[in-house]
Amino acid sequence: MIQDVTLANRTAGPPPQRKPGSLRRTSSMQTFWPEGETAPWMIAGRARDIYTPIGSGQAQVLDTADIDARMSTERRIVALGGSNHRETLAGFVGLSPGGQLRKAMAAQIPEEAEQNSLLHRLLDDMAGATFMSMSGWYDWQEAGHVKVGFQQPVVGVCISFSPGSEALTPEGFNNEAIADHPFFPPPFSGVDPIEWHEFAATPGPNAWRLRRTDMHRSDGQLVVDAWFQDSSVLPGRSDMRRIFHEYSIRATFDDDSMLRLRSVDVTPRVLPFRTCLAAPDTARALVGRSALEFRGLVVELLAGTSGCTHLNDMLRSLQDVAAIAARLRVADSVGAVSLPSIAG
Repeated sequence: MIQDVTLANRTAGPPPQRKPGSLRRTSSMQTFWPEGETAPWMIAGRARDIYTPIGSGQAQVLDTADIDARMSTERRIVALGGSNHRETLAGFVGLSPGGQLRKAMAAQIPEEAEQNSLLHRLLDDMAGATFMSMSGWYDWQEAGHVKVGFQQPVVGVCISFSPGSEALTPEGFNNEAIADHPFFPPPFSGVDPIEWHEFAATPGPNAWRLRRTDMHRSDGQLVVDAWFQDSSVLPGRSDMRRIFHEYSIRATFDDDSMLRLRSVDVTPRVLPFRTCLAAPDTARALVGRSALEFRGLVVELLAGTSGCTHLNDMLRSLQDVAAIAARLRVADSVGAVSLPSIAG
């Protein structure tokens, strides 16, 4: 019962050491306001695939992607550029991230979704980054901003906001008075200079949405270690950030073209309410299903109070394992000497 559950938030910290024979996909969506809170704001998206070979070879960057978006105060795209399809991306001006943008992507650049590319990961993540964007102002009271974006009807949005939940106010809003958003250091070890891709500079109030997916082979299966975090900056601090959501996932998939999910273990690292702790078990609905279907399956099986908005977003992103597995196979087969390398 929920009254017996304790919320013990603690971040996973920096990424684990890169395993020999593994591929790591990382991405970041960073929102910031170079012209102030009431002016258009920016989303800087960066992503990278890096292969760590077995033996003494250097790590190799297999691919990178980036997007830079200027957003209106109504959360519509004012300008959008990226590392590929520049003319197409520029044509997305006026759209809202989420349904509108995804529909346009499917119509005009369907190959990016089919390939589960880095560019698709960034464009797809614009919806979540936009949703969490105003958390960047959470601690900036001197700017006259008092947790805007947290006071809106949320009944039925997710498993934690089921009717009658303690996470809801009597009016059906997010019960921010009992929410826990702890402070932890940014997820950088300081030991491995290439554990992450290069981040954008985000001065002033900002919110970050970070992802990491590590994959390696073991006993005929693909082993995936995935991680996700939403955070915001604290005024005058670079050593700590406020964490809103953080999950880790350990999963295994068949090492074949179907990529069926064999096991999944979700660890809640940082969540705002005790009621959120009902979410991890929902991921088991995907066991036995192909990762190639995850983006559609999650929406079908785990909508509303059947799932967690942020965990669902992470589970949808696991469809990327198709691209990661394909690149891992190629990297393993051709060897380190045939790939462009970086120091590492």
